[in-house]
Amino acid sequence: MAIKPQLDMSLRLIAAVVGGYLVAVAFSFACVPLLVLSHACGEKEAVMVSSMLSYLLYFAVIIVSFCRKSSVLLWRDLALIMFVCAMLTYMLGTG
Repeated sequence: MAIKPQLDMSLRLIAAVVGGYLVAVAFSFACVPLLVLSHACGEKEAVMVSSMLSYLLYFAVIIVSFCRKSSVLLWRDLALIMFVCAMLTYMLGTG
């Protein structure tokens, strides 16, 4: 099934902006308990480090959004990343 070029570009743009933000937030939530449990740093430093790393991930998602062959595969990958981060956050517990 072929997607029209205008729709494909719109889906990629939404994936870059909204999907990238959601992936960055999910990664930030999942990264904090990993850093704390690995004794890499304290809680405050873990929040700061994960926030900085989430910016890098956000920019990477923006770039990848326009490099993927299909926008459907792009959305699948974003959903998979968010699912893995959510499961890590749930299993490690952030509260």
